[in-house]
Amino acid sequence: QATFGSVLEACLPSATAQGLPRGSPASPTAMGNVDACMSDANLPVTVERLEYGVRQMDAKEVLTCLQGGIDVNTPIDRQGHTVMDIFQVEHQHMLKECQSRGKSKDGTKIMINLEESAAAVLQVLRSHGAQQSGREACLRRSA
Repeated sequence: QATFGSVLEACLPSATAQGLPRGSPASPTAMGNVDACMSDANLPVTVERLEYGVRQMDAKEVLTCLQGGIDVNTPIDRQGHTVMDIFQVEHQHMLKECQSRGKSKDGTKIMINLEESAAAVLQVLRSHGAQQSGREACLRRSA
């Protein structure tokens, strides 16, 4: 199943600035490490990794973190937002991106793939008891 990030990278090259790009400080390749030495599967499960999985609409990554013991309702910031809040912001952005692409066969195919990814992430979050924080503080997408 395609993830939000993989679909965007494959179909919308200008949108690859989503989440954490390769070479960012949080990436294992940032300091010149080779992926063969430390794959993403070997990284520790953290709230940050869970947040990244939700932002990328990567159900497998989200499930790995939750099965690794991360509490789905752990606050991700000082305002107390949860990954369900992140999901809502990212899903809204994803829908706006699909609308701005216009109507075409490719646009429809991309939208369907992204919606399937979002539905899979939502299912994982719901099955682990994810809840909105109820916080009114503004939550924005990270660039």
